[in-house]
Amino acid sequence: MKTISIIFKSLYACKHQCGFCHVLHVPRNTSHMSTAEVKATFDVIERKYAGHRVDLDMSGGEFSMRKDAVEVMRYLRTKQIHLSSLVLDTMAVPLADESLARSLGELFTKANVSVHADIASVHAEVSASKTEFEDLRAGLVNIFRYFPAVFTNTSINKFNWHRLREIAKFVLKARRDSGRDTPLHCAYYLPVYRLYGEAQKENSRRLQDVDNTQFLPPGERLDEVAVEFDRARDLLATHGAAAELRDFNYPACVYRRVTGNYPDNSFGLPNFISNAYFTDFEHPMQRAHTLEEVYPSMFGRVKDSACASCVADPVCPGITAEWRKQGYAVKPIDEAEYAAAFPAVLLSKTLQSVFYEPGRMAEVLNASTCDWSLIRDALFARLTAGAENVRAARERVLSHTVEERARSLSEVLREQGSGDVAHVLDEELARLRRLEAEAVPESFSSEGAKRAVRLPLVS
Repeated sequence: MKTISIIFKSLYACKHQCGFCHVLHVPRNTSHMSTAEVKATFDVIERKYAGHRVDLDMSGGEFSMRKDAVEVMRYLRTKQIHLSSLVLDTMAVPLADESLARSLGELFTKANVSVHADIASVHAEVSASKTEFEDLRAGLVNIFRYFPAVFTNTSINKFNWHRLREIAKFVLKARRDSGRDTPLHCAYYLPVYRLYGEAQKENSRRLQDVDNTQFLPPGERLDEVAVEFDRARDLLATHGAAAELRDFNYPACVYRRVTGNYPDNSFGLPNFISNAYFTDFEHPMQRAHTLEEVYPSMFGRVKDSACASCVADPVCPGITAEWRKQGYAVKPIDEAEYAAAFPAVLLSKTLQSVFYEPGRMAEVLNASTCDWSLIRDALFARLTAGAENVRAARERVLSHTVEERARSLSEVLREQGSGDVAHVLDEELARLRRLEAEAVPESFSSEGAKRAVRLPLVS
């Protein structure tokens, strides 16, 4: 069964005015869908994607500011839509209202909560608003109390980069205060380059520049950012929560420097922003859009002369030109370390392509007695047979479709004596094949990531 990922923005209004927000180029006062329009969009989703799983993200703006938020979500729940995931994007403050938090918590499967501060002064700097920090805290506690699962979303910016561990402690305390051990996953990101455009007209007193580069952490402090990110990640891990830097098509070397890992894009594999549908007040399912098409992360990218010798150069998106002015520099990544990481990334992405729902994948993997290190190496060897080096290996991997990679994994599992896992994998693949003939917009292909990136070369 194919999963359709939809990001639905029915309004752009928000009490917060975070300068790094990815929608600040949209005038917020002229972008609100009516109750009838929202319900009509749900009707279209029901008809258009019958027979598919739908991963729906109610985003904004701040969706919970809608007076009809509970009404339209209750209407959605009456539709014959196979919802594999129903997510509320929120900055938490409106959910300090416990009644609202309880009502919405009953309707969603998880909340994706923006948490950029752990103290009132940083909250005021980041949000550029007059909302109360106590409402953020109370809203976060209510979200942990009433929503089935919580993802936090934290911008690493000039105001908070040195407090990432403290923000993690703040989040964990909110979970404790809720009285529930709600599943938690913590995502982080560096501000993706945006021009403010028309939004400057209604935010002229706050937006004093043409773009958001002034919100980046200092480039010369990036090693310290990495230390702080690692401290936050370790703390969260001790409480059973994973932490990741989201792959917004960052340069492989910058991502590696902050996290110690490599982004999916550095291997030419598709990341989440190439696979998500998008609809808002202007496009209620009229045309197909990916998140990358609507909010391009590749804007203003260049390749530095140092990139030419980097193993990731043919697939790396390059660096934003304005980032270079903020002290961000590129440096070729270590080819041996990159090659050593590739097999594990390939196995992980192959599994994710079949088991879209993480819970189902975890259930299968946890019940298995496979030696996954042997499976990892055997799959890589099969898909890269004859490759002389990691660059050639990458091209061989990318020459295979997602289904071909998954079939190879099934064969490897059987060869390694894990026929039970292979059987489950085959069942999932069979469901995908049965629906291959159904009409789904081509722009939503899971192979949407671009293989090669040609950008201006700068010295």
